[in-house]
Amino acid sequence: MATEINNYIRQHESIIVPLHKDYNQKVWELSLSGNEEREKAVVGAKERYLKVYNNQQEFQQLRQWKSSTAQLDPLAAREFKLIYDSFVPQQINEDVLHDIVQRETHIETLFNTFRANFEDGKASDNQLREILKNEMNISRRRAAWEATKQVGHEIAPKVLELLAIRNREARNLGYENYYSMMFELQELDEKWVFSLLDRLEHLSEPAFTEMKAELDGTLKQKYGITEQASYPWLYSDPFFQEFPTAGTSESLDEIFKDSDIEALTRAHYSSIGLNIDDLLRRADLYEREGKCQHAFCLDVDHEGDVRVLCNIRKNERWMSTMLHEFGHAVYDKYNDPALPFFLRTPAHVLTTEAIAMLNGRMSKSPEWLSRIGGLSEADAKRVSASALTTLRSEMLIFLRWAITLVRFERELYRNSGQNLNRLWWECVEQFQKVTPPPDRDRSDWASKIHLATSPVYYQNYILGELMASQLLRYIHREVVKSESYVGNPEVGQYLVERVFKPGARYDWNTMLKKATGEDLNPEHFVAQFV
Repeated sequence: MATEINNYIRQHESIIVPLHKDYNQKVWELSLSGNEEREKAVVGAKERYLKVYNNQQEFQQLRQWKSSTAQLDPLAAREFKLIYDSFVPQQINEDVLHDIVQRETHIETLFNTFRANFEDGKASDNQLREILKNEMNISRRRAAWEATKQVGHEIAPKVLELLAIRNREARNLGYENYYSMMFELQELDEKWVFSLLDRLEHLSEPAFTEMKAELDGTLKQKYGITEQASYPWLYSDPFFQEFPTAGTSESLDEIFKDSDIEALTRAHYSSIGLNIDDLLRRADLYEREGKCQHAFCLDVDHEGDVRVLCNIRKNERWMSTMLHEFGHAVYDKYNDPALPFFLRTPAHVLTTEAIAMLNGRMSKSPEWLSRIGGLSEADAKRVSASALTTLRSEMLIFLRWAITLVRFERELYRNSGQNLNRLWWECVEQFQKVTPPPDRDRSDWASKIHLATSPVYYQNYILGELMASQLLRYIHREVVKSESYVGNPEVGQYLVERVFKPGARYDWNTMLKKATGEDLNPEHFVAQFV
């Protein structure tokens, strides 16, 4: 039986590898310039890939073998589980599969190519964010914020149609809904995760409330606002998921206004012993018409073709984003080539998010600003308190934002027939303490791309932040034996050997325990930021 299963795994690998590469290549091309021809190419490539997992007869064979995997060696058993879990959500009618793929690709293309109507013209996300960051006129700020929501109003009906199909098919497969199915297939305990969110919400409440009251007071004074309400256009991020540094204290954006963001990213990773020259050569980093406006990393083939897409502007947000995305990229680059294809990936999406977040935080680290950012010792000392306050505020803000989105998304899949526009603002008001706009009844929630194109994903950002703090604590105590990070090649060596090279040979928590000596422990994040 073991020989038969092993032979199947190798045969399956030979089929899926070229399809996986072809699909990712076409996704990359579509992200660079969205058009109907490239959209159709992605649909075709994704269908060819997923149809392998749509084979119901093959899945029945896997179900029969499932009870015999104890006979396999650990690597083969892990491969089998990952393959099996890939088959589960695709056990649907082939016509339905085609419909889902078409809908998902079309929605993603709309997001990538959408430019908002603003002041008699079209505006990109970066342009609208610049207004929210710098504009003093509150009416223009509100108009820019409302423009960031236009894509959601257009896409919401399409998302709800897709969501209904996902839920229907998940129930046909025996799950309560699509959300619960995806939690299980991601090797996450839904009850445990939401219990953890309850605890993080409770622990962060006093610190977040105090920080936000001070922030709101500063911003209202800046914009000449006397009313009590804290409307969403008060902040520089359309979802209030980032700390609005401009005008609140010494802005970190000033540090990067004349910087070479690419060079600083290279210097950062070089300082911890990780070379990214090849990754930068393959990256597409600057905005242009028709290109995806967001940022992501794509491992095309699990053989070294790793690509990063960004839309750099010279500010702290994009500095942090570059450090974040190349955190994903080094994880993919430094995998163990000796592992079989299905295991040459991160242990989990939350583990690659942890590495990305750990490095993305560094743009607000006084040590980083001095050693990598090029600030003089005096300047670094001057901005250190502001940078640390900004980092702590950013973590509190992001935590509460992520809790908002995760809780809303679960309710979205549990009962999409309720008044979702109202539910969205109830969640925002409860967890982020942002005042809903008066009489607002629009699909603002749908303007968050993750709800449409990366469903049941956002909990991994929260878990990733917790893991990032745990890894940093271990690095400080056991690797560099100081409160340092950059400028230490042993940091990269530790990450490669203990996090990157194990790939997906273990489940995520087993990998973390082997890397740090303990299960995921939220106390490290709480101690650092809460």
